[in-house]
Amino acid sequence: MMKKNLKKSAAAMMVLGMTLTGAAGVFAGTQLEKISAYLNHGISFNVDGAAYTPTDGNGNKLAPITYNNSTYLPVRAIAEALHVPVSYDGKKGQVTIGEAASNPSALSNVTYSAAQKEAIQKAFAQFDGFETAYAPQQSIQGDTFKSVGAGGDGVSFIFTHMKVSVSPRDYSDGYDSKDVKLSNGVTAKWYTPDQTGMLTFPLDDRYVTLSSPDHKLTQAQLAQVAVSVQKVNNNDQGITGFANVNYTKEQAATIRKAFAKFDGFETAYAPQHMIAGDAFKSVSAGGDGVNFVFKHMNVTVSPKDYSFSYDGKVVKLSNGVNAKWYTPDKTDMLTFQLDDRYVTLSSPNNALTHTQLEQMAVSVQKLK
Repeated sequence: MMKKNLKKSAAAMMVLGMTLTGAAGVFAGTQLEKISAYLNHGISFNVDGAAYTPTDGNGNKLAPITYNNSTYLPVRAIAEALHVPVSYDGKKGQVTIGEAASNPSALSNVTYSAAQKEAIQKAFAQFDGFETAYAPQQSIQGDTFKSVGAGGDGVSFIFTHMKVSVSPRDYSDGYDSKDVKLSNGVTAKWYTPDQTGMLTFPLDDRYVTLSSPDHKLTQAQLAQVAVSVQKVNNNDQGITGFANVNYTKEQAATIRKAFAKFDGFETAYAPQHMIAGDAFKSVSAGGDGVNFVFKHMNVTVSPKDYSFSYDGKVVKLSNGVNAKWYTPDKTDMLTFQLDDRYVTLSSPNNALTHTQLEQMAVSVQKLK
């Protein structure tokens, strides 16, 4: 009997050895280490005074893991509950909590077809006094615009990984929230009515609410997309003919050096959009500000309001910020306040229209 048990044990050891060898082959060259841990269903969560249940991207409940007397929490769910951006780079095997050192967005422009533009206009037209159409102009790379519809008291845009609602109602009212300042200076609110974080901010006579139901967009990405929500122009039914400005590392370093020459004014700002076919040529510090020179556009960031003492026309940009058109010489200038400074845009060769310059103005942001 003992010999028989020994044989069984030996056979079991052989099976175990083959299993481990096979497993080792599967994970060869990785940093994975097999452990024995427990899903701890006895731990509950309370975030900012309210009960909270962490879930995955499909809405399934998540439980913390207990291992060697330490408890491990689901990082994405907890980070989003605390309104802290989190992202994962599969190639690097790196989890980033908080803002990344460089721009994490990987955003791309949304190109609406003629039929989609018509559907957007019709959706807003269903509401009296709310007919002016607004739409997000950017999404994360690889995302797709699927549909737009009017329902309840607003218009909802559905993307594969994102939802954007435009409504006269502030959906965040009544919920605990955290104020954040968008890159264009507008104050927005993060709140979590259920398991998905929502970002709401006022825009002209309405409120815009963004979310990522499948959690594919980080909070940093949603905040960047928020800045792109703009009024749809009646002439061209949207922003057309513009491109992202992709600064090289050397150009970004030069921009920061230009701002660093001014005490108390070191934080670098830069335009993120230009019209298609334009080109960034140079940046320099001069007088009391920093000047960006493009082929068809000049942008100056200064603590001085150049429009002061000039008669002009006040206009409201698509992000709700008031700006002023004035003409000191023969070139029209557009000036608006952004945080602790003033931004002035112009097109010396008149290649950009007023509408295009106003659209470029919204893109001036802190340099990541």
